[in-house]
Amino acid sequence: MASSGMGEILLVGEIRSKKLYIFTILLTLLMFLSQTLFSITVYAPKGSMIYFNDRLMGIVQKDALSFTAELPGVLKVVKPGYIPYEETVTEDATITVELSLPSFLNIKLNPAGARIFVDGKAINSDLGTGIARFQIGFGIHEIVVQAPEYATKTLKVEVSPYEEKNLEISLKRTVTLKLISDKRIDNVIFNGETISIPTSLEVTPGKHKIYLPINFLKNIQEFEVPFVDEYTYKVDSTQLYKLSIDGTPGGAYASIAGQVFKLPNTLLLPESTYEVRIYSEGYEEYATKVDLRKDSVIFYNLKPKSEVSIRTFKDELTVEYDGYERSNVVFKTWFTTIKDATGNVVWYGFSDGTIKDTPKSIPVIISKDIVCVIDGKVFKGPTILQVASGSTVLLYDQRKGNSQEKLQVNRTTVVDSEDRVLVNIYSKDAYEVYWDDKFVGTTPIYFFVTTAGKHKLVFVRNDLKVDEKIVETKKGHLNEFCPSF
Repeated sequence: MASSGMGEILLVGEIRSKKLYIFTILLTLLMFLSQTLFSITVYAPKGSMIYFNDRLMGIVQKDALSFTAELPGVLKVVKPGYIPYEETVTEDATITVELSLPSFLNIKLNPAGARIFVDGKAINSDLGTGIARFQIGFGIHEIVVQAPEYATKTLKVEVSPYEEKNLEISLKRTVTLKLISDKRIDNVIFNGETISIPTSLEVTPGKHKIYLPINFLKNIQEFEVPFVDEYTYKVDSTQLYKLSIDGTPGGAYASIAGQVFKLPNTLLLPESTYEVRIYSEGYEEYATKVDLRKDSVIFYNLKPKSEVSIRTFKDELTVEYDGYERSNVVFKTWFTTIKDATGNVVWYGFSDGTIKDTPKSIPVIISKDIVCVIDGKVFKGPTILQVASGSTVLLYDQRKGNSQEKLQVNRTTVVDSEDRVLVNIYSKDAYEVYWDDKFVGTTPIYFFVTTAGKHKLVFVRNDLKVDEKIVETKKGHLNEFCPSF
């Protein structure tokens, strides 16, 4: 009997143990399900079919349907005659869905075999008739039509809800080229015809050139037209305008946009605003600003830093600064010529206007391609050197294989040849100089190299010829010329 009682106790314990095990499993399963199933409520029109991950969850009977599902998942709401609704769900949610009636596009294509893409997706069409009919959502859509040997056409189409829109799209073998610019431009040459810009033209795809009037910065512009229905090219309409700068002293310099110009001068510059700095040795600098939107003129009158009164030389001597006798000069570098009563040159050289008496040095002027060696120092012409009387110098002519000549200097000496004589050209005001009809610079001009003989010398100012004459240059001399007036 005792054994039987013990067995009953063991059986009861085993049953309790199994119940506890089953309870634990159920509890674990419930906890697992509670962690992976989420509640979703969908409000949608009556009769809408609700799908979640392509599984039908039910049909909306009144105004909503609730269900639990494992997330994430794709919710789809479908009702016959309406555009399906689709959304990815990642958490517990209450979702309101408004279904819309579909819109349609009817497109007739020319040529009929053209391909059509709507929002990047290919759409089938009847290759015989070129007609495509398809359902589309309302809003703005991009349509691209392509066909071999035709220009691709791209357009935007807006479709309203429930609208059935009809379109006829014809492709072209040419491109509509729209030429635009910031300003109107007349007398433009394009494909052999004169046009005005802005304008629209039908052109073939490929490279094209337009020729603008000469007063435009880029008067020749080349561009490539792609094979599309319409292409816009913006023409660079930056114009060139004249900036004339003139004043006192002549021969000053103007610094504009990093470039230096000798004055007076008429410059052709792109339209813009420029800082202009005008300066000359011995004068105060002048700065101004010009907004170059039309032809403009700057007049300047630089103030001397200091002036020097000319000191009286011996009665039989005269002194010329840049070719002229002057009562006073600005303190700067001048080419100075001292002459005796008969006009013979006593001394040549550069001075600052403070010279008191004839220098004791002897000028040696060497022409182009001649090298002079003095006390081991090398000088290359054209230039002027000052040496002590009786000095011995070595001369090398690079045109004669560096032939060497030893020369003892006792008087003013010019070393040149018939084909490279030296010329200085002066004027009281700055003039442009033309030598044998070729522009050679603006006065003063020092050590210009030319040939011996007769030449035509022309002085020009502001595009007007102010003097013209025939002059003769000689070997063995520094030939100096000024205007006749």
